[in-house]
Formats: sequence, C-alpha cells, structure tokens
Amino acid sequence: MNITDLQNKRIGILGFGMEGQAVANFLKQHGLVFEVFDQNPKLGFKDFSEIFDCQVLFRSPGVKLNDPNILQAEKQGIVITSQLKFFLQNTKAKIIGVTGSKGKGTTAKLIYEILRNAGLKVFLGGNFGSEVLSLLDYDDAYIVLELSSFQLADLDVSPHIAVVLMVVPEHLDYHKDAKEYFDAKSSIAKFQSKDDFLIANSDYEESLSIAKLSDAKKYYVQTLREEEVSKADPFKIYKPEEFLKIKDGIFAEELEKHIYLVNDEEIQFYADAKEFSLPGFHNLQNVGAAILVAKIVSRTEKLLTDQVILQSIRDYKGLEHRLELVGTFNGVEFYDDSFGTTPESALAAVKAFSKPEIVIIGGVNKGVDYTNFAFELAKAKQIKAVILIGEIAKVLESAFLKTGFSGKILLGAKNMSEIFEKVKEVVLEGDIVLLAPATSSFDMFKDYKDRGDQFKEQARNYGNS
Repeated sequence: MNITDLQNKRIGILGFGMEGQAVANFLKQHGLVFEVFDQNPKLGFKDFSEIFDCQVLFRSPGVKLNDPNILQAEKQGIVITSQLKFFLQNTKAKIIGVTGSKGKGTTAKLIYEILRNAGLKVFLGGNFGSEVLSLLDYDDAYIVLELSSFQLADLDVSPHIAVVLMVVPEHLDYHKDAKEYFDAKSSIAKFQSKDDFLIANSDYEESLSIAKLSDAKKYYVQTLREEEVSKADPFKIYKPEEFLKIKDGIFAEELEKHIYLVNDEEIQFYADAKEFSLPGFHNLQNVGAAILVAKIVSRTEKLLTDQVILQSIRDYKGLEHRLELVGTFNGVEFYDDSFGTTPESALAAVKAFSKPEIVIIGGVNKGVDYTNFAFELAKAKQIKAVILIGEIAKVLESAFLKTGFSGKILLGAKNMSEIFEKVKEVVLEGDIVLLAPATSSFDMFKDYKDRGDQFKEQARNYGNS
C-alpha cells in the first residue's frame, strides 16, 4: 500500500496518542481525510465499535491486534496498517532495526551516534518518538529504528539490517502469552532476504530462534562470562577460541573486558572494553551488536573507520533512565535504571557492579513468579540491602526470605522521599545506590520517567545533605 492507494479511501486512525497524531499529521499533509477512533471517552472520539465504515485503519502500537473490533474489521476486508508498516512498505532508505527485551534503545542510539560521527546522513526513529512517516523522502539516508513488540506485531517487511538483542518473555500484560510476544519480535527477521543482514545475541535461545527465521547473512554476538572461565583449568592459559561457538560476529569476554572480531572462525582482537563508558556486562553485548552494524555499513561507507567506531563508543554515555549515572554524592554513587521493568533487566543492572549495593526494587504486581529472580539476586554478594516498594513489595519479601538472603530487607516506603530515608539507614561511603525496579511503576509514580526523575532529584538532594 502506498500514498496513491489511500486516495479517496475512508481512513481511520485507531488511538490518538503520539503515533496516532503522527499519522494524522502525515495524512493532512497529503490532503487526505480521516476519522479518529479512541477507546478513551475523555478524548471525545468515536470508539472502536464504529470503525466498520472505514476502508483503511492505521493502528497505534498500544492497540492490540486481537481486539475483537479489529478482528471483525479484518474479516470484512478492511485493511489494517500502522505508521511503521506503511513507512517500511514505502521507504527507499537503508533501514537498521533494533529489537530486544533490554538494550534496544541504548544500542539503536549508539548505532546512530557512530554513523552520525562518520558524517553519514542518519535519522533515529521508532520508539524514540519521531514521526517516521516524515522521513519517507530521505531515500539516501540510514534510518535507525528502535522497535518494540507492539510495533513489530503486524509487519510484513523486515529491515535491511536487523539486530536481535537479548529476548526474554516481557509485556505479558499486553501479549496473551510468551509465544505471541516472541512471534511479534520475529517480524524483524522473517521477511529478510539473502541480500539483508541479521545480528543476534547467541547467548539467548529465543534470539537464536528468531535468527533462524531469516534468510539474511547472519552474524552473532557471543559473550563469555567470568563464571565460564572459572570452570576451565586454572593452570591453563585462557584463550577465547577455546570457548568459541560462532563462525562470524563479535566475541566479548568479561574477564579482561576484551572484544574480538570473528571472521570465518578466525579471531582478531578489536578493542579493550575497559575504555568504554557504558557500565555492565549486558552493555558489552549491546556494544558488540553496534560494532557489527557499523562494520557492515563500513563496507560501502569508507568514512566509517574503526577509529570513528571506537571513539564514538568511548564518548557514548547511554540513555536517560538506562543504568544512568546520576552522580557521586558524599562518596556514594547513584544509578538510575528506571526503564528496566523486567527481572532480567534488574539482574543485568545489579551485575554491572562489584561495589556494595543498595538496590531499590518493586512496583506493579504483574503476577510474575519472582522466586528465581530473588535466588539470582541472593547470589550477588555485593548486595548489602534491598528496599522493596510498591504493590509487589510483600511478594518480593516472601521470595527473598526463601533464599537465605544475607543482606537487609527494608519495606514500608510509600514515596521516593521515604525510600531515601531507608537508603540513609544502610548506606556508607563507597556504596552504590541502584534503582532497578524489575517491574512497572504505575502504582506509585506516573511512569518510569517520573520514577527515575524523582530518584535523581532525591539523589542530588542527598548530595546537599
């Protein structure tokens, strides 16, 4: 479907948030008439039960594909599309798509910075809020898209370069089950051709499963954790090739923080990751994926040199609320990972550091079993205390008590000010205070941004105390 196909059609927009408004702006610019439908009665639009006179519907990502009205509309032959789907069907730009349960924003922005620093024409879109339909005229550009499962769910086009980071079950309050979530993520790969490229994190089975659906040339990010090295003979000199499982891609290891390029099973040292500013082993995986994208692009873009790639990574500080260093105040480091709303993301954040940690965890109860999560956290000997908050605080406390956790468990804080009163009970100079919630924030805060902003404000106030 293209813009000509929309002429003289009865067009509907489902949902009038940021994406719905972006579609409305695009349609207005092309002189097309449309009607808006939204389930929120406060907005004053018709609801979804009145969509059946339309011929084309633009779905916003927050609107579920299995909504009964949408299913009925499909049966009646109404075309269901979206801002992203329409864009990918019509753009001639070189698309780099990034998805994953954690790290996609950080990785997409890093790829954008590397290409921008090489002087290439590049734009950033997807979850970053830009109106991608406004980029349709940039045929000669690179467009880097951070893609959620909500956006990927109904695609029939995959990016030229697809990046699949860590994929674990998430958003099960939106998707009916884990299979639906993984199926949605798979759209980033399954429509690729042999002329495309795919990069996947080989540490995760679901990421590998998605990669298998693609016909593209494949590269993998393989990492080696310190515990794997400890299983080897301690008197034997450690060599990366002894643990190598991939033929082409990036090999990163935690012990020395080294990154290697792998080409047809030949290993070449590429970088010392201790020079990079992004903390955490999970970010070593994200950096590896970004390097692979840059190396693919550099085949045709000679300005994209290794010097540009590495300097861009050294200078990159990451995104707000993604393991963001707020600052060091009175000898205490404060990190905001409010965007991390899954147990896996919280574990990754905790494992990013070796100094003593006070970890703030909790929020909305999504009905997840947190027992394994608590056991994994209990293994992290650097955690000296957990401050459990929100609806899920008691559930988390029960899980921690089963683990024999040796640190302090603090509860009862009803807002960020009270959370920091708990912090002051246990924190010492040299400690890290980490907001790693592992779930959503809507019970105590407006959203993850509000939660992170309040954390940062309190941290800075701690510096003045």
